[in-house]
Amino acid sequence: MTLSLWSLCVALFASLSLASATDSVSFEKMPKNRLEIRIGSQTLAVLNHGPNWKKPFLFPLYSSSGKNVLRDIVPTKAEQGTTEQGTDHFHHKGVWVSVDSVNGKRLDHWHERNKVVCDSVTYKVLDGGLGQVVLKNRWLRGQDTVLNETTTIIIRPDRLLTYQIQLSAKSKDVTIYDTKEGFFAVRVAHSLRQMQGGHIENADGMVGEKQTWGKPSRWVDYWGNIDDATCGVALMDHPDNFRPSGYHVRAYGLFGVSPFGPKKYSKGKQPADPVTISTDGKPLTLTYGLYVHDGKTSEAGVAEKYQQFVSKVAESLFH
Repeated sequence: MTLSLWSLCVALFASLSLASATDSVSFEKMPKNRLEIRIGSQTLAVLNHGPNWKKPFLFPLYSSSGKNVLRDIVPTKAEQGTTEQGTDHFHHKGVWVSVDSVNGKRLDHWHERNKVVCDSVTYKVLDGGLGQVVLKNRWLRGQDTVLNETTTIIIRPDRLLTYQIQLSAKSKDVTIYDTKEGFFAVRVAHSLRQMQGGHIENADGMVGEKQTWGKPSRWVDYWGNIDDATCGVALMDHPDNFRPSGYHVRAYGLFGVSPFGPKKYSKGKQPADPVTISTDGKPLTLTYGLYVHDGKTSEAGVAEKYQQFVSKVAESLFH
């Protein structure tokens, strides 16, 4: 792609945003291996990527009304509490990427038994006020690298984020077995949870955990009230992923999307279909969207944001 065509695509992509033309994405490096991501004068999110954590993650993540849509961090397993308290599952940290059953080792990376080490973070502002962050991560088994991960995040001023995640095998083929625990996930704020009166709905009109859990859909939105504001976060599955993903969305606040669990998500109606990433093949590339918003699903225009997420202009940003 020529430079002029690239600039045109970026400008067209930015023009789809409902944000003010004066808003743009910016970055500020913070102490302790943190990167603040801003939209105009507001903080959107903070990327935490230091060696004190078992994996990189975004926390907090704010709607335009200034509400953090994520649960507070539970630092260690020893400090976790009950589901009712909302302090369960210490490994549910902000917005993150991980999966269990890597080479058959249950709960390995998902449960932070082995680390995902962030080697580098680069960032820049693109034409049209967009931002780009690139993470280079290594998935470890002990001290050995199992997978190399390159995640590119495109951040729009309207709080629509696109994650393109590439996984490649380091020295041996890597197989991810059938599992419900993964892959691109968030843990929503306590008061957003369905068990606290929050709402879950998908692109096909299904509502609540019982109807939406495990089902493939273009998008799922999780919304409710934080203090005096209605807000939420939607996850989106890209149609170019190698197969449709299921949504691991729970009334207690876990919310993930993953292609790695056809048998689990279908409750045995489909066969397990493990995914092998070969050292002599192409990296496995997966693309997901995240939209943090104010208002209910319809008010926030989640369906329209999905169309922007899958547009050809959006795709051009990764090439």
